[in-house]
Amino acid sequence: MALNREWHRQNRMPPRATREQRIKWHAAHAIACACRAIPDSIRPDVEKLLKLRRRTS
Repeated sequence: MALNREWHRQNRMPPRATREQRIKWHAAHAIACACRAIPDSIRPDVEKLLKLRRRTS
């Protein structure tokens, strides 16, 4: 998928982001842009969050 520059401009990863912030950012990124893969270290948590968002939508 191509880079969504506007999304990236408006949604910067916070400096020294906590694990929770990283999970939320990557979940939103997977929906809006997905220009790169989710890091393996947080992939299960991001996928869990994405499933929860799909259920509530």
